[in-house]
Amino acid sequence: MILVKELKRYASKDRKKINGYFFKTSKGEYGEGDIFMGVRVPDIRIVVKQNLDLNFVELQKYISSEFHEVRLCTILILVEKNKKVEKKERKKILKFYLKNLKYINNWDLVDLSAYYILGQAILDGLEKEKILDKLVVSKILWERRVGIIATWIFIRNKKINTVLRLSKKLLGDKEDLIHKAVGWMLREAWKKDVQKVEDFLCQNYSQLPRTTLRYAIERMEEKKRKQFLKGNELTKIIQSI
Repeated sequence: MILVKELKRYASKDRKKINGYFFKTSKGEYGEGDIFMGVRVPDIRIVVKQNLDLNFVELQKYISSEFHEVRLCTILILVEKNKKVEKKERKKILKFYLKNLKYINNWDLVDLSAYYILGQAILDGLEKEKILDKLVVSKILWERRVGIIATWIFIRNKKINTVLRLSKKLLGDKEDLIHKAVGWMLREAWKKDVQKVEDFLCQNYSQLPRTTLRYAIERMEEKKRKQFLKGNELTKIIQSI
């Protein structure tokens, strides 16, 4: 299998240990059971550029690999293909991506693909937006993260209503990785429409996980950020927006 062979050339025991710790692969952690070869992302991208001609039959073998880096390499090949092909081929890439969501099972795999493939497909009219509503209520952590991260492409195009609607659905989520993802998307949306996002934060303040709030307000000026962190000063914020 060519991808495995090429990636192993860049593998190291030290990086394998670092990756295992960084992506929480110990028992009871979100990445439990994930296996790493020990390859850095820049080196994975080198292999991606050398294998953009792989077809879907070949990619199917790799997307289900036990090795995290092989799955990531496969996903990045899909992302690069998606940037270059016509609408008909992007539809095939989307179908492949959705069919294999179960293998997109760590935060880097999600974050480097969801908005480029699924988000862009919705923006281009290749998929209905309602798929995101389905994903964010999934029992599977990674599907919920795909649902919210896919909205980043909307945010970049100054369309933030979708991220606000989906964020509200996720405010009661129990997973810290979702709290972080929602906060991250709200922060990006805030850059595009300050008032609308701050209104959302005020209106939903009592439901906001602390991590989500901290991520969302990270780029605010210090005085306002401190006000958001102090719930008893919320009226001052409301009066100022």
